[in-house]
Amino acid sequence: MWMKKLNYMYFKSEEFRNRYFRTLPTHEYSWIFDYQGQPMMGLHATMFATSINTFSNEEQRAEWMPKVQNYDILGTYAQTELGHGSNVAGLETTATFDKETDEFVLHTPTTTATKWWPGDLGRYANHAVVFAQLIIESDGHKNNYGVCPFIVQLRDLETHKHLSGIKSGDMGPKFGYLAKDNGWMQMTHVRIPRKQMLQRFITVDRSGDVSITGDIKILYSTMILIRTIIIANAKNALSQTLLVALRYSTVRRQFRNISG
Repeated sequence: MWMKKLNYMYFKSEEFRNRYFRTLPTHEYSWIFDYQGQPMMGLHATMFATSINTFSNEEQRAEWMPKVQNYDILGTYAQTELGHGSNVAGLETTATFDKETDEFVLHTPTTTATKWWPGDLGRYANHAVVFAQLIIESDGHKNNYGVCPFIVQLRDLETHKHLSGIKSGDMGPKFGYLAKDNGWMQMTHVRIPRKQMLQRFITVDRSGDVSITGDIKILYSTMILIRTIIIANAKNALSQTLLVALRYSTVRRQFRNISG
């Protein structure tokens, strides 16, 4: 409830924005969701928004980006699994196309397929870009086309309760990063419309035919971008650490002074 109130106050209330943030564009006050200098909803403005903007076709971008930019939805980036970190190609979560209903069925088939560690997943996010193995059944065979991104709604936008088939939770305190809501998630036969597969570089039509444009490895680009941002921001953490060390070194006495 408090996240909903903050979202309204900072992003929906024209009166509040005009009074306190008149000179700031909307996308620049995501810092309001910070806690002690640590971003609480950072993945929404970075990995979630970047993925949708980059991997969507024009129709999907027109539908989803206004919701993202206006904070009508709060998202996360659900890629890493309990058994798979950097080994993205080995993800076990599946997205199987159901031709009869024109839907994808997302499922966590094993414990190691549990989405593990995504920021803001445990409590805050109500949507996620979920990476899963694209499975198309044809002539009795299950064909795997590799890892693809899907937009999945996790919680009801009014009650914030989990939707059917979704389980998630916070992973507990993180040393040195208390504000980050790193979480886990499992999905049990969660159905989403076919149009919620992000289809700029890989598409699935109504009959289940798959088309790929360019190098599908582009789907790793969001992860690579964030890795570079982490490196770039490392200087901030290092400078804070250095400041503490320098202050301590000026007052610490290691040896007793010995006069003449």
